[in-house]
Amino acid sequence: MAGILVADDHPLVREGLRKLLSRAGFCVVGEAQTGEETLSKASELHPDLVIYDLVMPGGGLHGLQALCQRFPGVKVLAITALDAPTLAQEVLRAGAHGLVAKTADPEEILSAVHAVLRGELFLPKEAGLTAREEEVLALLGQGLRLAEIAERLGISTKTVESHLENLKEKLGCRSVPELRALALRARNPTDSPSPEGDETLG
Repeated sequence: MAGILVADDHPLVREGLRKLLSRAGFCVVGEAQTGEETLSKASELHPDLVIYDLVMPGGGLHGLQALCQRFPGVKVLAITALDAPTLAQEVLRAGAHGLVAKTADPEEILSAVHAVLRGELFLPKEAGLTAREEEVLALLGQGLRLAEIAERLGISTKTVESHLENLKEKLGCRSVPELRALALRARNPTDSPSPEGDETLG
């Protein structure tokens, strides 16, 4: 059973998440109200996943980055009430494995938790990824190369290249190797993938 640390400065949000997660069979190992307390609890409790509020005191993107850097083996799902078009990019760049809105349906929040624990990136629908782009990103994270992705999905390599260009733009990556590194980190955050061998992907 996965252990989850819930970090949010609003007691009602923490209580709601605890009840939702517990009903779904997860174990909430602890709660935190600030960025500093989150770091302390993560060190003490060794959770599998941290649900991290972006606007709690001592939090924000800097606090998120500190958490991800200090505990690279812990999955992190950011949660927010903010509505910013580039927030998904910023959260991923800070080292988190997903982003979900506090206003999302309970089913979507649980889907985000399951996806991140499986080693997948999870982005809200507002991030604008199509279902096919999500498939391409997932296969990229499995280590497949361009031709292998095309064969697996039954599409042309040109179409895969087009999806990769869209993914780079939407996720703020400058190259496909950077995109692959992002997807690989989500699957195994303790890995430090080297993109040099990806020159054939652009």
